[in-house]
Amino acid sequence: MSHQSGITASKSLREKFAEMKDGHLRVVVVGITNEQIIWKDEHNAEKTFDQDFDKMLLPLVQKNHAAYYFIRLDTISEINGHNWLLITYIPDEAQTRERMLYASTLSTVKKEFGLTYITQEIRASSKDEMTLHSFYQHLNAKAAAPPRTMREEEMFEIHQQEANADISINTRQPTLQRLKFPFDENVIEAIHLFKKHQVDYIQLDIDHEKELILLSHSEAHATLEHIGKHLPNHEGRYHLYRFKHLFNHKIHDSILFLYSVPGHSSRVKERMIYASCKESVIDNIENKFGLTFDKKLEIADASDFTMEYLMQELHPEVAANATASSSFAKPKAPSTRGPRRLVKAADSSDD
Repeated sequence: MSHQSGITASKSLREKFAEMKDGHLRVVVVGITNEQIIWKDEHNAEKTFDQDFDKMLLPLVQKNHAAYYFIRLDTISEINGHNWLLITYIPDEAQTRERMLYASTLSTVKKEFGLTYITQEIRASSKDEMTLHSFYQHLNAKAAAPPRTMREEEMFEIHQQEANADISINTRQPTLQRLKFPFDENVIEAIHLFKKHQVDYIQLDIDHEKELILLSHSEAHATLEHIGKHLPNHEGRYHLYRFKHLFNHKIHDSILFLYSVPGHSSRVKERMIYASCKESVIDNIENKFGLTFDKKLEIADASDFTMEYLMQELHPEVAANATASSSFAKPKAPSTRGPRRLVKAADSSDD
């Protein structure tokens, strides 16, 4: 799935969004049906925001299904009129495809409604978070510390490191600076699903202009052949792959980080950016999401991404056996028939 779903708003939703600006509605529920964004339910305002919130919102929440909930605040902007709270509800119990679909369509929903009208925004993953109490907890948390975006937090860390750096005439600096770009929200969602074994493959790319790590593709069950078809020929990519395989009569569930770089077929500047961001991407995934990679690999071509290659990297003894029993060697005497059968079995599984 790409980092943007491509789903558009229905005509009726655009009309409903226009109607919401006049201030008589308190709650509007928006969902995705048949590849379109639609409005599903609504409630007129009766009393104050606090009095209407739990009474109107909770009955509309479906525990296992994602939706976007617009709740009108009691505050009014001189320029835009009524202010709105947007709660993106993506429960853990929802199906993987539904979670990814709603996460990747959020930016479209916000643009269709109008970004300037949304003055508060929350992301909820359980029905318990869809309460007035949770809303005020969110406000208190925002007020507790100076609000910084993820990008601002990372820049702050960089400035701190620069301020504390020990620089002298003998200090050696690397020729290629290590860059650190923040993760897009769809990347974060995909990694959470990866941790829960709901997704086995994630492909990431870099938006050079926005300086963001974006979600390029993800799959619940991906084969090596299928992943190879999704490797760009002229662009770099980062990959998270859960490689499930059988070795020594045991099932292994290896987590791999792959950096694919097409070499001379890609632009030099792009290769430099991907190379300099690689370590910070790995650190972010390992430290902030608690994933540990069994192997970190670099591949230059889709043809390198094979079962044989991964088995050799994860289990070096396989490489030794393969060298001793190379398929290019002349046929041996019948006495070696047994080992040759084992090598053929490994080759057939690779295909």
